[in-house]
Amino acid sequence: MSYPASLIAFAFVKKGIDEGKFVTQMKLQKLVYFAQGVHLAKYHTPLINETFQAWLYGPVIPEIYQNYRLYGSRPITDTIEFTPSPNYRPSSRLNAEALETINYSWEVLKDFSAMSLSYWTHRPDGPWSKVYVPDAKDTPINNNDIKQYFEKLLIRA
Repeated sequence: MSYPASLIAFAFVKKGIDEGKFVTQMKLQKLVYFAQGVHLAKYHTPLINETFQAWLYGPVIPEIYQNYRLYGSRPITDTIEFTPSPNYRPSSRLNAEALETINYSWEVLKDFSAMSLSYWTHRPDGPWSKVYVPDAKDTPINNNDIKQYFEKLLIRA
């Protein structure tokens, strides 16, 4: 089962706030990308419904960019604008596989900076580098390329 990218992004923002390890918009994009890759490699199905695009600083989901762009490069410190109700918890809508993917991705990446994750997404052998076109923001990154890359990455880990 796949989910709206905004729900997965919200789960990461909430984790960052709860643990005092606030994420920036750029780091949020990389967290969702990593989670998508892990999920594709492990469960052979996408975690999110949307397709990543190859932007200058790496893979991007435009909706996440639009939702959190008001923060610029500042840490995202609240969820007020994105919380459907005061008692809302992303975990109440996500299945066990999605929660496992999010928790694993968070544990692996929470201490990395947004820039180090951006550099990682730019590796010459990665899915982003296969399709990136300077000054284009709508070039899709194929889920099969993401899946194959993460299958190799997870085997090495």
